[in-house]
Amino acid sequence: MSIPAASIDHFVKTDYARVLVVDDDPILREFAVSHLVSPSVEVSVAEDGLVALEALRKGDFDVALVDLDMPNMNGFELMEAMARDPRLMSVPVVVITGRDDMEAIDLAFAAGATSFVVKPINWRLITHQLAYVLRNSRSEAAIRQARAAAESASRAKSVFLANMSHEIRTPLNGVIGLAGALGRTALSDEQFEMVSLIRQSGQTLERFLTDILDVSKIEAGKLSLQVDTFDLHEAIEAAVHLMQTAATEKFLKFSLTFGPNARGLFKGDVVRIRQIVSNLASNAVKFTKEGGVTVQIEVNEPETEGEMATLIIKVSDTGIGFDKEARARLFNRFEQADGSITRQFGGTGLGLSICKALTEMMGGTISVVSIPDQGSTFMVKLPLSRSMPLDAFDILRAMQPTSSNQVMAEESESSRLLRVLLAEDHPTNQRVVAMILQPYGVDLTVVENGVKAIEAFEAGKFDVVLMDMQMPEMDGLKATQAIRTYELTAQLPRTPIAMLSANAMKEHVEQALEAGCDVHIAKPVTPESLAKGIEAALASAVASHHSGSPAYARA
Repeated sequence: MSIPAASIDHFVKTDYARVLVVDDDPILREFAVSHLVSPSVEVSVAEDGLVALEALRKGDFDVALVDLDMPNMNGFELMEAMARDPRLMSVPVVVITGRDDMEAIDLAFAAGATSFVVKPINWRLITHQLAYVLRNSRSEAAIRQARAAAESASRAKSVFLANMSHEIRTPLNGVIGLAGALGRTALSDEQFEMVSLIRQSGQTLERFLTDILDVSKIEAGKLSLQVDTFDLHEAIEAAVHLMQTAATEKFLKFSLTFGPNARGLFKGDVVRIRQIVSNLASNAVKFTKEGGVTVQIEVNEPETEGEMATLIIKVSDTGIGFDKEARARLFNRFEQADGSITRQFGGTGLGLSICKALTEMMGGTISVVSIPDQGSTFMVKLPLSRSMPLDAFDILRAMQPTSSNQVMAEESESSRLLRVLLAEDHPTNQRVVAMILQPYGVDLTVVENGVKAIEAFEAGKFDVVLMDMQMPEMDGLKATQAIRTYELTAQLPRTPIAMLSANAMKEHVEQALEAGCDVHIAKPVTPESLAKGIEAALASAVASHHSGSPAYARA
């Protein structure tokens, strides 16, 4: 007894299904047509794999019912050919076999079969089986389409964020850079205070921008860590510098203490460690009206050789605190202890969620103890490895210059000026860099695009090149590649090149280094970041000269 084709109709409903039946038995093909054809189901037939493959490539089939044993091209060969064709690999295949051995069925599944039926065919069962396969196939297709749409939206979001980052950082570079330069001139106390507020406002906006970009990268799973060797004291002091100023303005006590082992060179993502410390200290100052903030840094040495040390960051305040209910949602994005806090204290509500995500990415933990109206203590524990033993570090520290500014000052006091080529199309940014470099007495040449940068480089001799990434006529990446090619052709020593870019995302940093830059300096540029960047570029070029291969760095 056969079952009407309405069984498939019941599933297909208003959707149209196209079924391809591939079998060398003409009687089976006739049975298939008579049992499966309906107003919403179209059935096509093919007598072997070759004919079926041609039909599949010309048509748009939803499922194929394929015999395994056929002349010219059997079912196994047909499925292998379908698997090699991107247009056909997603078409589900139900195999027909007269064999009753499991080995043949296993081979069919390995070749790409979705399901199987054994001859003689029970048409009642196969009708339901095809309906089931169609249902799964369409569900998988919907998932693939949804995934493709999500990936497309993610790419569009990444492009948008990269563009916004560039467009916001470019004017920020002018605001922060010029405010800093103006603050170093002769000003009255009132004027100096206003300039300081301008600069601090710009730096606050920059931190908000960084937080938003980081959250986006965390959500997309694109935030990665970069391991560098860093000085723990320098990293922590740089992270809390701005917060010390903010605490002083609120008449708060601010103390930074280091444990006896909390010194030396470590290996880790120094940028992310500074970000954690800065976010925690910023929150502590923001939510404290009176009293003070304490940042304690300790290092617990490993008990056995070969294990990693534990960096302990403890930030305590005498601020507003919070209860257990608020603590449960404290690390959620865009949330603070309650809505009134956002109105009273401001902020994006992203800082703590970013701290938690970064801490966990580095294999650490973050915890908090808080009492309402008495204060809070946040503690972060991170596994870190030392770059060198403490006694060796103490000897090295005594031999090194105290700061990047000292290195640049020594360069400027040498027998000749440091010759710098700046390629930057934005007049304000040209002015910012020039004013930052002015105290060091450098010999600065300024051009506005990559083409002129190449011309200037070939015509003169420079100690370092500062290259903007986005410029008209030729961007900084292509200009850097051209300069590196020219150096090889002319057999010239490698000139340090630092990329100055408002494109601060990881992929842009990688593009700069791959193009041949020695270091990437993110805008907005400060005297400190520019000095450190030039120092890193000079050191990288020296290392490259001695090793015979490029040595890249990140400022």
